Amino acid sequence: MTAARFLLCALLVLPAGAVRALPTDKDQPISVEADKLEIRDAEKISIYEGNVHLVQGSLEITSERMVIHFNDADELEMMEMTGAPARFRQLDDQREEMIGEARQINYLESESMLELIEEASFSRAGDSIESNRIRINTENNSIQAGDAQTDERVKMLIQPRQKPANPE
Repeated sequence: MTAARFLLCALLVLPAGAVRALPTDKDQPISVEADKLEIRDAEKISIYEGNVHLVQGSLEITSERMVIHFNDADELEMMEMTGAPARFRQLDDQREEMIGEARQINYLESESMLELIEEASFSRAGDSIESNRIRINTENNSIQAGDAQTDERVKMLIQPRQKPANPE
């Protein structure tokens, strides 16, 4: 695979569908800035390092390092973002802002899984969750939090829902 094609594939596979994201995001142009880019054709990875900033529609990712892994068919296998912290922000299909951050964020395409690892937090519509590990299934919108390897507890904040006005 040529380096140009590899780069194009890297940009077209971002997790724009994360947690029922704004459906038009995947059709938007992608802008990426980093201090350094390394494409390793033989290993089927691309590595962005230093002040990585990616924008596609409402999706915004910031990290110190982002590694994109591909399979033999040049399809996304996994994205790894690391930082202190790595962050993502995106609007969902209700136009509510979703924000996630952790020291490491992984997106596993085959499992439709977004993992936030170490000092992780995720918030949406005023609700928030904090844990050492948060797993979000982007296919069915399920969330799991907690880590059996630590004694850290899961912390949640759930806002009261507005009741519909009573028609009189």
